[in-house]
Amino acid sequence: MDTGGDVLEKWADDASEREKNAVYAALFAMTDRSLLRTYRIVDDGLELSQFFVLLPGDLVVKVRVHCFDSFGLVYVGPRADAPGLRATLPPDTAVAD
Repeated sequence: MDTGGDVLEKWADDASEREKNAVYAALFAMTDRSLLRTYRIVDDGLELSQFFVLLPGDLVVKVRVHCFDSFGLVYVGPRADAPGLRATLPPDTAVAD
């Protein structure tokens, strides 16, 4: 993870241990290249190099891919507040698990 450390740090200040574990597990899956097999991924239709990782407990992580081995965090937090998520989903798609 090359960018977005500040995003993660700000979110983690108020997050529970369970939420932190879920997000850190997804970040680890991104680095070991198992993310696509393990999590529900939603492409960001507005930003070509970005996608959403839908996590349990109404959490979402928005990731920007810089290149093959470099990525950054754009957003971590509740799905309802994820920038661009609702615009990306088809009209009748629920964002809950």
